[in-house]
Amino acid sequence: MEIIEGKAFIKGRLRKAAIGIEDGKIVAIKKVLYGKTRNYGNMLILPSGVDVHVHFREPGYEYKEDFSTGSKAALLAGITCVADMPNNKPAIITNEAFKEKLRKIKGKSYVDYALYAGLTENLVKDANLYKLYMSGDNEIFVDYDLLEEMLKKIKSKDAILAVHAEDKDCIARKGKNLEEYERNSPVECEGKAIKRIIEANKRINAKLHICHVSSASNAKFLRKKKVSFGVTLHHIMFSYKSKFKKEAMGKVNPPLRSEEERKELFKMVMKGKVPLLESDHAPHLMREKEGFENAKAGMPGVDALLPIMLYFVKTGRISLKRLVKMVAENPARLLGINKGSIAVGKDADLVIVDLNDVKKVKPISKCGWSCYEGMNAVYPRHVWMRGNIVVEDGVVEEPMGERVK
Repeated sequence: MEIIEGKAFIKGRLRKAAIGIEDGKIVAIKKVLYGKTRNYGNMLILPSGVDVHVHFREPGYEYKEDFSTGSKAALLAGITCVADMPNNKPAIITNEAFKEKLRKIKGKSYVDYALYAGLTENLVKDANLYKLYMSGDNEIFVDYDLLEEMLKKIKSKDAILAVHAEDKDCIARKGKNLEEYERNSPVECEGKAIKRIIEANKRINAKLHICHVSSASNAKFLRKKKVSFGVTLHHIMFSYKSKFKKEAMGKVNPPLRSEEERKELFKMVMKGKVPLLESDHAPHLMREKEGFENAKAGMPGVDALLPIMLYFVKTGRISLKRLVKMVAENPARLLGINKGSIAVGKDADLVIVDLNDVKKVKPISKCGWSCYEGMNAVYPRHVWMRGNIVVEDGVVEEPMGERVK
């Protein structure tokens, strides 16, 4: 048994503890344990992050990112498990494509991973996470007339359906700048799609998760309905008035909202009134951000999510208890994986954090840029995954990620 000691976040609070680790699991938590011990002094021992929404671009778009580079960026930022989206090339909508993706990424990932399949009439049988795009702007789209039928299939598999909620009949992916782009895909389009999927699911009660909710009004509606949803870092940090080196760097779907919406959503996050945070890490090369109207939508973020939020803990903007729920406990619970908290029987996935060690965000993703560059952040000093030290003062061990879902 290996033992680590320090100020650990256990059952909602920090306390001095000795944590026993064996075969990748936490096997004991006591005031004192005897054996080979690593003492972290006054540094914090926290559960590592789980990001339920990334696009690592493999297969098909490896020139932007691949599973190796994306997962390494995640690991350096304290994320030890991700769920990767299916809008690859080919799209992950068949059993063959799903198996081929698993084959291609095996042995490459620095973090544990789950994979979504796209929701189509014929469910990918080996998947238990599915993604629905209600915006209809790619081939992973289900006609609204088939929604109830598909939700019944999700329910019968006891699977999870993640939803990109923007109504296809309402949005228009056009505009010469961020403000115009948002005006053509307003908050109301997100709300309309959310209400449509909830209404379709009313009698079925399949497991739903609404991705990247971009407005406080829609977040409040989902809280009232007790439906899982995620909020991204970029929707609480940036608005369509934010200044970027190139305006298209801020082009994302759903769009960045008004400064008033951003502030209100930011407050909800800081008060712990959203279930979870997700990065929606969607990297493109800078050359794909040339010319706003034709620029690709999406930005990198898995390498900034937890470090920036830890800085907000340091400055008192958010409590550690609320942050751990949103980046570890609730995401792990949503995916149904044995991670997300420091408890006996859980995977020993941990980050060691010194809140006084403030650094500036630098791009880690393969795409080479970040809208968060230069912002204050707290990166983990060490990262543990399944009982192994996989990051030690910026030095990364060999990839050992495994599929968990």
